[in-house]
Amino acid sequence: MQDDSGFYAPLHYQQLWLWLGLLLLLLVAAWYAWVLWPARTKAPARQPTVARPTLDALRSTCLTAIDATASDADAGRLPERDAHQRLSFLVREFAGSATGLPITSMTLEELRRHGMADLANGIARIYPNEFAPLPAQTVSQSAAAARQVVLEWN
Repeated sequence: MQDDSGFYAPLHYQQLWLWLGLLLLLLVAAWYAWVLWPARTKAPARQPTVARPTLDALRSTCLTAIDATASDADAGRLPERDAHQRLSFLVREFAGSATGLPITSMTLEELRRHGMADLANGIARIYPNEFAPLPAQTVSQSAAAARQVVLEWN
């Protein structure tokens, strides 16, 4: 409709556009709220505590494994070098289970720095037999050294 001065009356928009505009504003505000809201992490579920074996149980298991290794080597089922390496590993595994430290990957110097000089000395008595072309001592002597370390552990 045109009035006398040549102007048209304002057009009426459909209400659909108003509601779509408001919905768009609401979505943008919700997106910003979701992005900027501080991340709230759930409290971690309480993990059941695993009962660690007692020192006596660890000691008993290790001594049994040392005896089995020595008897396998004496019977010829296990080569001497492998027996010496297994004895060293058993002692390290025992100490690692008792302390919770990664003993199996520590050097002798690292063991000494952690205050485990007796363990380092015991393993040092087994080492020459692991790496020498000919063992310097028998498997039973290395087994005795391993037993001594395990029995003296406190």
